[in-house]
Amino acid sequence: MPPADLAIRNVTVVSVTDGALLADQTVLVKGNRITAIGAAIKVPEGAENVDGRGRYLIPGLWDMHVHSVSNVAVDRSQEIAARDWHFPLFLAHGVTGVRDMNDGTGVLTLELTKSIKRRLAEGTLIGPPRFLSAGPSLDGDPPLGSNSFVVRTATEARAAVAQLVANGGDLIKVYENVSREAYFAIMGEAGRKGISVDGHVPFRMTPEEVANAGQRTVEHPDALAAACSRSTDAERKRFAGVLADYDHLPAAEKLLALFRHTRALYDSRDPAACAPAIEAFRRNGVAVTVDLVAYHYVVHAKEVMSNTDRMRLVPPAIRSNWEGILDSETTREFQSILQPIIPLELANVRLFNEAGIMLLAATDVGVPFQVPGISLHVELERLVEAGLTPLAALQAATLNPAFILGMIDSLGTIEPGKLADLVLLNANPLEDIRNTQKIRAVVANGQLYGRDELDQLLAPK
Repeated sequence: MPPADLAIRNVTVVSVTDGALLADQTVLVKGNRITAIGAAIKVPEGAENVDGRGRYLIPGLWDMHVHSVSNVAVDRSQEIAARDWHFPLFLAHGVTGVRDMNDGTGVLTLELTKSIKRRLAEGTLIGPPRFLSAGPSLDGDPPLGSNSFVVRTATEARAAVAQLVANGGDLIKVYENVSREAYFAIMGEAGRKGISVDGHVPFRMTPEEVANAGQRTVEHPDALAAACSRSTDAERKRFAGVLADYDHLPAAEKLLALFRHTRALYDSRDPAACAPAIEAFRRNGVAVTVDLVAYHYVVHAKEVMSNTDRMRLVPPAIRSNWEGILDSETTREFQSILQPIIPLELANVRLFNEAGIMLLAATDVGVPFQVPGISLHVELERLVEAGLTPLAALQAATLNPAFILGMIDSLGTIEPGKLADLVLLNANPLEDIRNTQKIRAVVANGQLYGRDELDQLLAPK
């Protein structure tokens, strides 16, 4: 009889490897590890029992692109920090792992990141037990992201990587305006330090170049827009001209400049142009972090704001900011830029999925109009809309993140010896991906959160 603190009895275990459904299983957890799974396992005395009859057990979910340390983008509220309301909502929705892709601080000390890791370990912050952070993005001059750290030369780039590694960074994130010189210096120093580089495809680079250089992931469907445009070279030159006069642009135009560039790439979309990038990604094992919800939510912001069930989870100060953003002329212009992109995102993701490129589920939460946790489940729906099967969508939030992060020995599937990050569902997610939202309980690092406890995390703040 294996030791156990927790037993989930008579449950159907979902194999995210092949879609098999293992019925009437008992899953034992001791500490933060799964100790046994089987149909004829006796439950040790003293173990907490959870009735899994008629329910389905999946691995804990990952959101592979969040901004949940400090507030980013145009939502810069000082009344409540992202970390204080994002993390409980992640856990309440079965998200047990997140990859923070810009901490919003602009500094390389990673003090906020380290404090979050301490608070999660101590239990003074309730949230996903798996928290990885890039610290600030590394960008060029002018920086196009929120509070990025600027590296202008190869020397500055190498020094920034070394400092991030010394301060405990989990990865390096590169952003849009990194120069070619700085980019290759980042890649070289990261290789010497043994740390992975993830992020955007800097606009001066091609997707094939970043894949061949060893970048582990490319972020957002926008990376695919650069791969699938027949006018990339001409647009690259035009955008370089915009940036040469960037300091003189009005504030609203500074915000929109990058998205006008993105729109131009989509406007010149040619599916045949995708082939070189697909081959480079396949050859180098590059994964695409697909967030199909960020632009979707901006375009449909009015409908989002009218959803009272979701808005009650958003702190009043943040909600007030969103209301102000919604009524601005800049937002209306932003929506007009993004609206034609939405179906083209889906089309590009469909192409890369059919080509066998690994996809990672993500949301870019921290961008306005997104509710942490809920957005990840909507992302899974959007992935199915893009042509993925429910199993493939589920893999994008479980198996694939574990693989790409080098954690497959401890996460990603439900097996003895692996970490106990689990989600108990009331319905089969392989029949309908929306069933991932029917959560009965969450196990995070071995700790059980029943429905009552999850509802407390969902209480309005």
